[in-house]
Amino acid sequence: MKPDSGSRILPPKVYYVRRELDARETLTAAGIAVGAGLAAFYLARVLLQRTPIAREESIPQIDERGAIVRRPRRSATPARR
Repeated sequence: MKPDSGSRILPPKVYYVRRELDARETLTAAGIAVGAGLAAFYLARVLLQRTPIAREESIPQIDERGAIVRRPRRSATPARR
């Protein structure tokens, strides 16, 4: 059996240090954020404006009396004879 060597946590090989952004970098980041927000708003607006398309069979018909004509529904499976 091997002796325990202690902690198995390895230190990171790359270190990152946060720095202050200059005005140009800040404006670039803000422009990207505004563009992404506008794109998301447009997509949500288009999706909410969609009108469901109904099949002709499911649109109710009105007869000369003004009453809705009921039609029998067709089954998904063919009828056996």
